[in-house]
This record gives sequence, structure tokens and C-alpha cells, in this order.
Amino acid sequence: MNVRTKNYAFLIIIVLLALFSSSVSAANGETVIYFFKMKGCQSCAKEKPFLEELQEKYPSLVVVDKEVLGNEENLELMKKIGKEYGREIRGVPTTFIGEDVWVGFSEQIASQIEEKVKYCTENPCVNPMVKLKGEGAVTETPTRKKEETIDLPFVGEVNLSSMPAFASTALIALVDGFNPCSLWILTFLLGLLIYTKSRKKIIIVGLTFLGVTATAYGLFILGLFSVFQYVGQLLWIRVLVAVIAFTFGLVNVKDYFWFKEGISFTIPERVKPKIAETFRNLTQKSRSLPALVGATFLMALGVTLAELPCTAGFPVVWTGILNAQGVSSSTFAILFVIYMVIYLLDELLVFGTVSITLQSSKLQEEHGRVLKLIGGSLMLTLGVTFLFTPELMNSLLGALIVFGAALLGSLVLVLFRKKVLPMFEIE
Repeated sequence: MNVRTKNYAFLIIIVLLALFSSSVSAANGETVIYFFKMKGCQSCAKEKPFLEELQEKYPSLVVVDKEVLGNEENLELMKKIGKEYGREIRGVPTTFIGEDVWVGFSEQIASQIEEKVKYCTENPCVNPMVKLKGEGAVTETPTRKKEETIDLPFVGEVNLSSMPAFASTALIALVDGFNPCSLWILTFLLGLLIYTKSRKKIIIVGLTFLGVTATAYGLFILGLFSVFQYVGQLLWIRVLVAVIAFTFGLVNVKDYFWFKEGISFTIPERVKPKIAETFRNLTQKSRSLPALVGATFLMALGVTLAELPCTAGFPVVWTGILNAQGVSSSTFAILFVIYMVIYLLDELLVFGTVSITLQSSKLQEEHGRVLKLIGGSLMLTLGVTFLFTPELMNSLLGALIVFGAALLGSLVLVLFRKKVLPMFEIE
């Protein structure tokens, strides 16, 4: 074998070893991101869903998520890794990939991070922890985001990782829908329309009323979410949402025991006669259909404003939870539609029943008490969770625990009022 042949053989061996080394590194060393964040950081909240989307796009990507607020160990780790990268880290979010580090988050940084991730999926990149501690160090094993899916009949494939937000949305909307204020107004209006013996009037007026109130309520929810998106996840916002939840919750639970005594988030008694008189005027036979629709439209707007204090608690808490979870605008749009559909289910059921049977029943006071109790208990548990353990709502099990605790608390209070309190009554 001559010298030139030996040189060619040696070069081929080197190339093959390099390719083998690269493939082994790619197989054994996943692309690892160390992401340091802090509760109340608006930029952190925006970067988190971005990294989750990258994980879906690049299966080999692993994100090690570190919270620095109240965790000195994570804060010190961030500083040590930063020192190894030649940077003095003074803020969050801080993202380490391979040999690069970013502090803050913007569209430009997002583009740079994705370019780096793409490069690291094709080329071996160092694990930031290995860079800090050395190749021989024992490092933590980052957990890759798991995509657990199930196939449901008529629905298709459902990603279970998104279930917590969907579950909490569905349950909150369901409880919010059974609102004594809106149910009282709807049943009262439909009860008056029955006397006209006209299904046409019932359907047109009922749909107009539901459409206007739902639109106004939806705009209120969209406004809340926009405000939360603007102010971010600052601690004082969490405290404010929790205070609102506690206030609505305690007042509603109080109404179960002492209905409408003291502070009460219900339609004031002085307003009800005016609403009743206006509805009676709406159902006069002499009124033309266009005039009836127009009057219903204006009346529905007024009623929405009157009942807003009775219904505002749940949207505030719900939008606060979604903001804390860092959901994207597109995800919120889907959740918003789900919320409104479920919120309207009970009213649509009442409306449909009356339209078909031309019979109506009034909401009894005891029913209103129980609905207020369930709603109040749920708001209290959501308030405590949102303030102290918001991460509990990030799992399906956690969300079910929160709602289960609210239902259990409601059952205990019902038994207390029915079984225990009568024992202390003075005859």
C-alpha cells in the first residue's frame, strides 16, 4: 500500500468516525434547554408556550423548567451557569442552549432560539449542566414533554396535555351558567310570553334576548383577558383576582344561609318591578314584531348591566387562571367558544322546553340558594388555588381535585344547614 493510498484510507476512517461520533451524540444527547423563569414575569409567560410549541415541532427537544421566585437553589444555579457562559445574569427569562444564552424574550429572540434548536437537532450541542459540571458529572435527567393522546368517537384524537385548561374551562362555565340572576330573568320573560300563545314570539324574543346577553357577556370576558394579557402575571394581579374570588365566594355562601340579607350579589329588589313592568310591555299583543325585537334588544342590554355584579366573579377568575397558565391567543379563542357554549346550555334548555311545551316554571328560592352555594364554594377554592398553588390547575387531576373539593364543601354546608342548625333553634 503506497503513501497516497494510506492517506486516503486514513481520511475515510476519520470521516466515518466523525459521522459515527455525531450520530451517537445525537442519539444519546438530546437537545436540552435550561429555562429559568419567575412567577409574575410577563415575558416568561410568553416564552413558556413558545417552548412548548418547539417541543411539539422538534421531538428530540427537552426543556428543563426552573422557577427562581422563592427558590434560592434555582436562582444560584442560574447564576452559576451564567458565569460559565461568561455572563452575569440579572433577569428572567434566561434561556441556555448549547453555547448560547438569551436573557429576556421577544420575537427576535424567539427566532434565534428556534434557529439554535434546529441546529442542535442536526448537530451535537452541549447540555448546559454538563458545561457547568463537566462530562463526568452526574446531572439531572430532564423530562421530555409527553404527548399523551386518546381517540374519542366522533371527536378524533385528543391531546391529554391540554386537558387541564379544557377541563377547568368546561367546569367553570357549567357552574357559571347556572346563575340564579340570569335564570330568573329568562324564566320570567318566557313565562309572560306563554300567555301570548305564540311560539313565533317566544322563539324570536327568546333568541334575541339570549343573543344580546351572551354577546355582551362575551365582550366582557374578552376585555378581561386582554387586560390580563397586558398587565402580565404580576403578583398584585394574582392577589386582586384572589380577593375578587374570595369576596364573591363568601357573599354567595352567605346567601345560602341568609338569602339577600346584608351584601348580596343579586338583582336588587327595587329593580325587579321595573324589569317586570318592562317585560310586560314587551308582550303586549298590539306591539309589532320589529318593535318587539328592538325593545327586547335594548332591554337585554340593560338587564346585562344590572346582573353583571351577579355574574362577574367567574369570568375574572377564569381569565386569571388562563393568563397564569400562559395560554396563547389561539388557544384562548377555542376555550372562549367552549366557555360560551357551555355557559348557554342551561338557558338554551329552558328556552327550548318552553318553546316546545308552552309551559314554564319559576326558579324557586331554595334552588337559587343551592346554586349560589355551589358557585360560592367553587370561587373560594379557585381563589385559594390561584393565590397559593396556581400550578395545581396545570394538571387534569389537580383541576378535578379543586372542583371536587368545592362540591364536597357544598355538600357539607347543605348537611350542616339541614341537619345541624335545626338542633340549635329555639322553639
